[in-house]
Amino acid sequence: MGTAVIVDDQLLVNGARWYVRGGEIQYFRLPLAAWCDRLAKARDGGVNTVSSYMPWYWHAPAEDVVDLHGATLPERDLRRFLDLCAELELKVIARPGPFINSELRYGGFPGWLFRDHPETLSRRGDGQIATGRPIPAEGEPRYRHYVRAWYRQVNALLADYDIHRGGPIIMYQPDNELSAAWSFGLLNSLFDPAVLGASWPNWLRETYGDLAAVAERHGRAYRAFTDVPAPRAFPSSAGDKRLCLDWLNFKRWFFADWGATLAQWAQEDGIRVPFTFNEPVAGFYGHGDHPGFGAVLQARGIHGTTACHTYADRALDLEGALGTVQGIELTKASPWGGPPMAVEANTNWYMPRLCRSEANWEPLMRLGLAHGLKGAVIYPYTASIVSLDDVIEGPEHYEPTCLDLEGKPSEGYRQLARFHTFVAAWEPEITAAQMATDLTLAVTPGQRLLDFLGMPPLLAAEAAGHGPGGDRFDAEPVLDKSAGVPSHDWLDGYEGVSRQSVPAEAGVWKRVKDAGLLCSRLNLAYDMRDLINPNRAPGAGWLVVACTGSLDRAAIDYCLQHLDAGGGCLFFPTLPIFDEDGTPDRRLAERLGVELAEQIRPAGGTVLDYGARVLDFGAGVLDFGAGDHLTTAGWIYRHRFPAGSTALASYAGQPVAALLPGGRALIAGFDMAYTTEASVRFWRGVVETAMGIAPTLSDEGIFYAATLLRGAGADILTVFNLRGRVGQGSIRLR
Repeated sequence: MGTAVIVDDQLLVNGARWYVRGGEIQYFRLPLAAWCDRLAKARDGGVNTVSSYMPWYWHAPAEDVVDLHGATLPERDLRRFLDLCAELELKVIARPGPFINSELRYGGFPGWLFRDHPETLSRRGDGQIATGRPIPAEGEPRYRHYVRAWYRQVNALLADYDIHRGGPIIMYQPDNELSAAWSFGLLNSLFDPAVLGASWPNWLRETYGDLAAVAERHGRAYRAFTDVPAPRAFPSSAGDKRLCLDWLNFKRWFFADWGATLAQWAQEDGIRVPFTFNEPVAGFYGHGDHPGFGAVLQARGIHGTTACHTYADRALDLEGALGTVQGIELTKASPWGGPPMAVEANTNWYMPRLCRSEANWEPLMRLGLAHGLKGAVIYPYTASIVSLDDVIEGPEHYEPTCLDLEGKPSEGYRQLARFHTFVAAWEPEITAAQMATDLTLAVTPGQRLLDFLGMPPLLAAEAAGHGPGGDRFDAEPVLDKSAGVPSHDWLDGYEGVSRQSVPAEAGVWKRVKDAGLLCSRLNLAYDMRDLINPNRAPGAGWLVVACTGSLDRAAIDYCLQHLDAGGGCLFFPTLPIFDEDGTPDRRLAERLGVELAEQIRPAGGTVLDYGARVLDFGAGVLDFGAGDHLTTAGWIYRHRFPAGSTALASYAGQPVAALLPGGRALIAGFDMAYTTEASVRFWRGVVETAMGIAPTLSDEGIFYAATLLRGAGADILTVFNLRGRVGQGSIRLR
């Protein structure tokens, strides 16, 4: 018998730290005669863990048929596949759904489920069932009945192969990218009887306690919690907006609660290994709501971790590396803890137009290692084929990858074998090491939700209709039927809505991403922290907070506590003066003595106003001599700073960035972005001189990005040429 447990941020297999050198090998896409060959080649290429979906549709071709032993088709012999893994000394991550995606026509659900039982399909705000990819009605008893029956049958077999019973399974993944087939949009799912009649009112009761408080929030009269409607349109009033925020936050909780329910069912069926959930609440949340999801699972007593994806469908330059880095850091930000892993990693996508060079394989894996991943699974490890009746596009699946359709090794196979050899040789040191960080990017749910629903005006004149509007935009989705896009386009990122008039990505969340890109350009190692579900107590280091005037009230609380405990905060381009509900909250502004005085439009708003705004900085303050200039393409927020502040940049002779008295708060009234080398000079001066951060690593000459993992046994330096420049340069450790 063996063991697989999570202790802090480590996966321990039989008592030893385990780095998952993984490969996804989907037995249902391969002829049975090829199983042993592909598994053996993966093992020989350094793989120590195989993951695979166990598709519900594959093993249940009819409602009254479940075949896990190959009675109807040899390739349905799941026990044989697991036996082969055990014989080859490969560990297994089991992924039985019920939703798996995997580019399958119904996402892995059996067709008979939705065809014969339409009550298992979720309804939109208009009362209709969504077109396109089926959205399961995850709150409905009928749907849960069928999922529970599938779990009982597949888990009875999987429990026999749990490592605690001597088998190869070391982790178990319920569902996939959990959010009802990415249906997190406001109006596209969960308008179902059991949800509206029980789950939604119960959540309101648990969250607010008092019905009168809910009625006041929404500006409506309610006689009971069951009278509170789910929103059927985008908000047109402050009360409507609060109702929409409640509904979206309820959906975040609902999907996490469903994940916990699936895990508890698996436990009841005998599964004892840790659980992993990859990119939970994906779609709207991009890389997933790891902190919010993790907090719910932690509270429910589930033993496990969340995992990210690291796909690189473009060159790994500064921009191309950004998504991978932030996906990893959001995973690490979960208060649930556990080993940060990429349960899916690849340098191409299943659509041929997005395939990229195999030269990306090794840099992608090193990028994950550099940011502290404790494992990565190549998805998939082998190319394979399946009936066109079952897939979205195809029939081939991820060609090329490590092994081609005939099982021949590719250049990617050889690169990954080298990487796996290195990891295996240094596994104790790598798994024990942590990334050295210089600062923290703050994130909150409100940064996404308020982008989606719109920000309130910041100045009284604008609120009265006398001003230009400030940094606001209309994020209300607009269906674009001209392109022939269905209303449920799963690649769009906002499920149930085909296109938006202005993408929500143009708001605060884009600023978070831009700040991350700038940090990479400055060679600053950053992590991320959700201020609503933080994984650390306030007080240590500097927080970088993107805000255009509204911030979650609990996040404002955290910032105040962080300052009180001796931490530092850089706010850009302004401070919050509203909470996420639109209620005035001036605590930070009053604490710091800062007042917003003016918002200056980006260039392009009037005739002959073209280009960018020019900001002045330097003049000795940041040790750059007689002065320097940089440009900004966004809004400029001019504040009144308290006496004793140190001006760092100005526009038209007025300070727009300043270090406040006491040296622990800094306001930059423009975007934290990498646009020119002048912006690099400015922000490097801000970080090193004004914020007093001595970077762990610095570069001279040609720019190389580098990270440092610190460990008891060894420190590991990873260097990338993310600008593609050629020439001499140096990296210095602090």
